[in-house]
Amino acid sequence: MPILILLLLTGVFAYFIWRRMTSTLTRACRWRQERSQDRWRCGNCGALQPGRAEPRDCLRGKS
Repeated sequence: MPILILLLLTGVFAYFIWRRMTSTLTRACRWRQERSQDRWRCGNCGALQPGRAEPRDCLRGKS
C-alpha cells in the first residue's frame, strides 16, 4: 500500500512539472474566444491571438 501511494504522488508531481513546461500561461491569463472575428482576447491584459486553437502562451507586454 505505501508503494502505491508513493507512485501516485510521483505521478501527480510529474504531471505538474509537465504542465508547467508546456505552457507559459499564468493565473492572470484569461483567454476569451471571439468566434465572430476568429480570434482570442486576453481578459486581463487585452492581448490578441488569431486562430481557432486556444492559446498556450502568455502574451502580456508583447502586443
